[in-house]
Amino acid sequence: MPKQTPKLETITGKDLLAQPIQTIEYTIDNILPHGLFILAGSSKIGKSWMALDMCHAIATGGKLWNYSAKQGDVLYLALEDNHKRLQERLTKISSVQDSESTTDIHFVTKVCKLKEGLTEQITKFLDEHPQTKLIVIDTLQYIRNNSSSRSTYAGDYRDMDALRRIITGRNLTMLLITHNRKSDDADPVNRVYGSGGLTGAVDGIFILEKSKRTGSTARLTIANRDTEGHQFKLQFDTINCRWQFVEEIKGEVDYDEDEYLFLALECLLDETQIWSGTPTHLCAVLTQLDSQCIISPITLSKTLKKRQEHLFKQYNISCGFTRNKSARIITLSRDVIVIEGAVVKEESA
Repeated sequence: MPKQTPKLETITGKDLLAQPIQTIEYTIDNILPHGLFILAGSSKIGKSWMALDMCHAIATGGKLWNYSAKQGDVLYLALEDNHKRLQERLTKISSVQDSESTTDIHFVTKVCKLKEGLTEQITKFLDEHPQTKLIVIDTLQYIRNNSSSRSTYAGDYRDMDALRRIITGRNLTMLLITHNRKSDDADPVNRVYGSGGLTGAVDGIFILEKSKRTGSTARLTIANRDTEGHQFKLQFDTINCRWQFVEEIKGEVDYDEDEYLFLALECLLDETQIWSGTPTHLCAVLTQLDSQCIISPITLSKTLKKRQEHLFKQYNISCGFTRNKSARIITLSRDVIVIEGAVVKEESA
């Protein structure tokens, strides 16, 4: 007997409007509701420090900046760390631990992959710790199965759906830490690594960005599906290793569409103080450093010439243009002065 197709279950607009509206519940007031969220940013920018600060605020019933946290247990999957590093980090952000607190941060450094038992591991923990308010997975890529489809829309959406099912029916938040890709897209959400299946399947996205990798200030963009969005200017406190709130950014934000290129140039000059070659060669080198940094030689030359002064003032990178018999040559330098082909240390110039 053929399987009968189930009938569509509908609800009228009238009945829908008559239903009581369910209030949004927060793990951290006004900025982090219950549900599935992403925290994204470039590598080594300070995402884990921010996540750990959130964990500490929730475990102690304290605050993240001016926003109160709901006290509860925290499960932190610190999959890039070991116990020694976690101890050092926790000591820095919480010099005084409340020994009488009934809630705590539960750290894990090894777990199963998403399709190989992770769901059962987390579910069992939640059953044993019903006060849990936050689960952090640091990083998302560590729990995903090695598959050619993982970067596709369908694969991303399928993995997000599997993670959402873990927390469905529970009053808590799951925060997935992942990376940004280098992109000239003005919308920070579009710079999150992965397809639209990743960003479209979650309830909100936190994007942490620096205009200068070596700087201590950053912008945090919060784009939530059902709540108000925010943009904060933050300052990293290197002594306590915490992101400090500076101000909320109001109105339109001026994004630098060339920022991805300038950060790649910084990485290049981290390895050598001076670099010289053709635009084509430079494009190839930058792509080797970062596969997402794709730009044509013509566009690269035009951008460097146009932004030459900005590149020097903001990134301390000098850019020169010469031509030999066969090709145009770009010379990049940092902390040095090039005079007629000779390199002079800036300190002695």
